[in-house]
Amino acid sequence: MAGSSGTELAQASPLARLLAEPRYEVIPVQGIEEKVAALPAGATVTVTASPRQGVERTIDVSALLVGRGYRVVPHLAARMIADRGQLERIVDRLNLAGIHEAFVVGGDASPPAGAYADAGDLLEALGSLPHPLARIGIGGYPEGHPLISDGELLAALRRKAPDADYIATQICFDVEALTGWITSVRAAGIDLPVFVGLAGVVERRKLAEISLKTGVGASLRYLIRHGRQLATLARARRYDPTPLARAVAAHLDDPRVGIAGVHLFTFNQVEATRDWVRRAAEP
Repeated sequence: MAGSSGTELAQASPLARLLAEPRYEVIPVQGIEEKVAALPAGATVTVTASPRQGVERTIDVSALLVGRGYRVVPHLAARMIADRGQLERIVDRLNLAGIHEAFVVGGDASPPAGAYADAGDLLEALGSLPHPLARIGIGGYPEGHPLISDGELLAALRRKAPDADYIATQICFDVEALTGWITSVRAAGIDLPVFVGLAGVVERRKLAEISLKTGVGASLRYLIRHGRQLATLARARRYDPTPLARAVAAHLDDPRVGIAGVHLFTFNQVEATRDWVRRAAEP
């Protein structure tokens, strides 16, 4: 519903409003620029960072996509940045490219490349130098993390929240787990807007493999407990996000939850996910 007026949006269904301005996450592999071209100009594209691709590749792709008219949010992975000098060079490149938002994560590099062990360390370092970032996002884990306890995750979120403008969550397939986690975050005094992480239209086998690796096994167990959903997923070649997105949208007007929108994990299936957004947002 990009380009819709405020009146049209207010009269739209909850699902259409949830999907009005989705954030599309992509992995900066070779050829991703051509896949992103399927999105309309002005769409928000978040570009991941991984040890295999390197942080420079994230910045390179981000700068190129800005030049093509997209609103770009690079992921800055703390464990991939060696020192303050490298961070300053990254900040300079963001400024030069006209990038004013970033998503700060801990990252998967092991061991860390330098002094920044987690997102909190990197946020503190960013706060100590001039930078062009008007908005900073941080991650949330509705179903926990395979290597970090729930108590540690909440402590880390409390540490990061004062330096952040919003939370984008890891993929979650269980709306009850999602809203329960948001409620616990609010009870801890964290009132940042939340972008709900949803899987886009992706091959079901790839989705299951990635989900297990990234700590959403509990969600997959939820699907197993709910046979109809598992059967639907098994029959389809691709995962259909519609039922879950509709369940999330039902909470859109609850001020206690504070859902700001969706963060779509495309796994580089950009065109298929874009087409789903268009269909799902239709009246």
